[in-house]
Amino acid sequence: MQYKRIIVFDFDNTLCFTPEPDQGKKIWKEKTREDWPHIGWWSKTDSLNIDIFDIPVNKWIYKKYLEAVSDPDNYVMLATGRLLKKEGMLDNVMKILNKHNLSFDEVQLNWGGSTLLFKLTLFENKIKKLGVEELIMYDDRHISSFIEWANKQDIKIAVIDSVTKNKTKNKKYI
Repeated sequence: MQYKRIIVFDFDNTLCFTPEPDQGKKIWKEKTREDWPHIGWWSKTDSLNIDIFDIPVNKWIYKKYLEAVSDPDNYVMLATGRLLKKEGMLDNVMKILNKHNLSFDEVQLNWGGSTLLFKLTLFENKIKKLGVEELIMYDDRHISSFIEWANKQDIKIAVIDSVTKNKTKNKKYI
């Protein structure tokens, strides 16, 4: 199948409203009657435990997701900075996606290193592999770095900030 565009959704605070550390630790204590048992938050699989946390979808992004998956010209993927090497992390991400009936052509968790570098490398590899003419990405972090990267690419790239809903297109759209 030949795709025209890749549409990428970030996970935390973009597609889903996962708990932030301070609030999440309070909820953990209320539900389990125990203190948060880890140092750190984002790298811990327990931070995505759907038996403890209600993790809703971002309704605005969900509408964008539905539009994306309805077009067969789109290759739709999830790319998250959550760490693949953490046992159970992929399982917990998939449980949340399944709970909300979200299905992607590909789900990628960070294989190591910085989230920004992971995503940029992933995007470049996927663009090359699929030979698409456009990439549209939804994210809540690293927006200025994504825009800077986009302006150096040879295809159309749109960066949408999931918090402000601002959309920035690179110079290839002109």
